[in-house]
Amino acid sequence: MSRQPAIREQMRLIAGLRWCLFRNSLRSLRGRLDVVGYVLLWLMLAGMMFGGGAGIGFAAYAFLSHHQAASFADLFWAVLLFWQLYPLLIGTGGLQFEFGNLLHFPLRYGSFFALSLTYGLFDPGAVIALFWLACLTLGAGLARPGLLPWVVTAALLFAAMNLLLSRAIATWADRWLAQRRTREILGMLFIVGILAVQFAGPALVRWSAHEHAAQRWVLPLAFLIHALPPGMAAQVIAGAAAFRPLVALAGLLAVCLYSVGFFWLLHLRLATQFRGESLSEAKALAPPTTHARAALPSAGWRLPGLSTRTAALFERETRYTLRNWPVLLQLLLPAFFVLVLSPSFKHTRFFTAHPEMAFPVAVAYAFFSENYWIFNSFGYDGEGIRFLLLAPLRFRQVMIGKNLLHAVATGLNIVLLWVCVRWIFRPPGVEIVALTLLVSLYALLVNLAVGNVVSVRLPNRLEFGVFRRGRGARGLAVVIGLGTEAVLVGSGMLVFVLGIWLHSMGLAMLASLGLAGMAAAGYVFSLGEVERVILHRREAFTEELCRTPSAS
Repeated sequence: MSRQPAIREQMRLIAGLRWCLFRNSLRSLRGRLDVVGYVLLWLMLAGMMFGGGAGIGFAAYAFLSHHQAASFADLFWAVLLFWQLYPLLIGTGGLQFEFGNLLHFPLRYGSFFALSLTYGLFDPGAVIALFWLACLTLGAGLARPGLLPWVVTAALLFAAMNLLLSRAIATWADRWLAQRRTREILGMLFIVGILAVQFAGPALVRWSAHEHAAQRWVLPLAFLIHALPPGMAAQVIAGAAAFRPLVALAGLLAVCLYSVGFFWLLHLRLATQFRGESLSEAKALAPPTTHARAALPSAGWRLPGLSTRTAALFERETRYTLRNWPVLLQLLLPAFFVLVLSPSFKHTRFFTAHPEMAFPVAVAYAFFSENYWIFNSFGYDGEGIRFLLLAPLRFRQVMIGKNLLHAVATGLNIVLLWVCVRWIFRPPGVEIVALTLLVSLYALLVNLAVGNVVSVRLPNRLEFGVFRRGRGARGLAVVIGLGTEAVLVGSGMLVFVLGIWLHSMGLAMLASLGLAGMAAAGYVFSLGEVERVILHRREAFTEELCRTPSAS
């Protein structure tokens, strides 16, 4: 009777398989370009990692040097928020892997669980957050060497808690977003959360003005925030610094309890997957009835100025996008962060001197949030791309239908941001709004032109209606997208500086019109390039989008 392989041996075999797949991918030009893209992407993230780590390390040193150990909660909050929000902010811009595909192999549940944690540990956000924790530990150790054992223990437990929490969020998000009803519930909760966060600040300020209200609401809320994992991790250091080991041990116990709770939540999902759960929105077939009638197809949209085919393609893209909650969430993020962060940035030196610049800054972030969507336009088409290639229409019409949806989504996002900025800041002037719209037109045309070419040359399949499932955006596509946005933000800033410095917004508008004209010419060229690429690389393009995630 043959023995079952140990967990270590199973993990070694899976790692060897992944290494062989990676090594074989380097034989193609596409694979080598992807590796170059990922290296460049990590170089871009290195500045954030080392800069943030240096700031956290110096802050930890200063807190302990000035006997402010309780302020470590702010540092732990920064690490937790970055670790958990990085996947949401970046979207699918990283190497992803579908863990359900591991069940094709004779794995034990322990190996399956360990591999899930390992992949989460090597996520870019996790690597940066772990480096920040190491810098926090180093800064605290230099300030108070005697506290180093406590700081190391707190940092390790906090890292384990964050790893379990991030994996639990990812797995449960896949479960909830796989069905339409739960997507609708989460959508409503997200909207209610946006409104609640916005009204929480003014409400707390109003209540804090009354002593009785402050004691009734503010103090319990502060206690609740302190009881969360960052506050408990900071309590470990504060208790050790004050020579109160029981307080420090209580903090360690609390972080351990949080870790156990997140471990249990992750175990529930992974155990269900291990038993063969298959998430699907398909309904069971109803028995045929004698009075069944054939459903008549509803008339398609009739849009003025568009041909029937282009309007049908636009309708198709709109309906699919409205059912794809991760994309909608990504599009709503700019307004969410404007509502959440604007009260804090409103009184900074820059926005106090130039409050009218809040609208352009918010619009610039909106373009970054749409990056991964525009630069991978066919990601969610999957095997449906075959029907588009067989349909009696030119492929530039397919591209125009997708671009129209991108343009409409960008316009709606800009209007929503204008409403948010007008509510929080003072209403931006007519000249600032007009200049922002012209620069946005230029940026949109450049994004569409570059995104069209990248979408057909570097296509990448994504899974519809789920969160971070699939292979994610290609490394080179991510680098091209981030580089394009950086150029657009830089050129847009130059236009605004030109208008403000010369006190001539009219000249700045003429400059943006010229840039928009050149971008329009580039967009027309990109449509022709798309047709040429599809004509000569149709097989490779189709194969890439029809490939299952397990083949990556």
